[in-house]
Amino acid sequence: MFEIPESWLELINRKMSAEGVPYIQRPFRALLDWTREHKIAIRHDSETAKKVFEWFYRNSPQAAHFVGALYTGLFYYDVYFWPVAIPIAYGTVSLDPFTSLNTMPETIKSQMRIDRAVWIEYISLWADCVDYGFGRDDIAKIGLPGSFAQELLASADYQLDATVSTLREKHPNSGAMESARMATEMFLKAFLAAHDGLSESGAIDIRHNLNTALGMAVKVRGGSELARLQNRISRFADVSARYRGIIYDPTELWFANATAQFAGSAVVRSLTDRDARRSMEQKLAKGSSGSS
Repeated sequence: MFEIPESWLELINRKMSAEGVPYIQRPFRALLDWTREHKIAIRHDSETAKKVFEWFYRNSPQAAHFVGALYTGLFYYDVYFWPVAIPIAYGTVSLDPFTSLNTMPETIKSQMRIDRAVWIEYISLWADCVDYGFGRDDIAKIGLPGSFAQELLASADYQLDATVSTLREKHPNSGAMESARMATEMFLKAFLAAHDGLSESGAIDIRHNLNTALGMAVKVRGGSELARLQNRISRFADVSARYRGIIYDPTELWFANATAQFAGSAVVRSLTDRDARRSMEQKLAKGSSGSS
């Protein structure tokens, strides 16, 4: 492996700046220009390319190499549902949990950092959103065993997105409770279909009983983190509550959304190798809130 000198990278970066080249395109352009100058080939997965990308990430505005959001979850704080944007990223990048709160003022972020309990709650939610966003993308590319599992996961994803969208409205709608409950149910059934071959008739037999679905899931895979849902799903009203016009307060809606998010993230983690929590646990142990 060889390294491209930083002096050359600084020179080419200034040149691209003068030409108005966006930050996100600069590492690619730099590699292309170097190969042309020196008549050599550089693989984009090589250590040389990796170091070039890292240099440009260090010398660019934060999040300049992110393009849109891969997934957007929610975090409830200070009587407000804050979007948690998990970015699409080029190359190997470091994700900062607090950068995902891109609509939250710095003063409120500072308040969150001071309150360790809130900070830990947010980091846990953020890790779930990271795993769900990137894991969902992985599954879309590789597929799932059995089309029924794929259909159930797509339905669950739709219900989770509906929950988030409803809670992001100016006046959060109590309908989010119903969609969060349905998302949780669909995630559990998707887990059973993927790991235990649950059929459509089997899913119908479960009906809307979350306890039955969860009990089956935990039995299929002992030690599954889904067992943590036991105390949470008990707080969901029976599915017939949709006809009673119950009005839920924001904290109840937040709990429902967080439950559905955890269910989705746990199922996705069971189907992929995603697990952002490991690096987050290390940072929490060190008492750090920096990037991962």
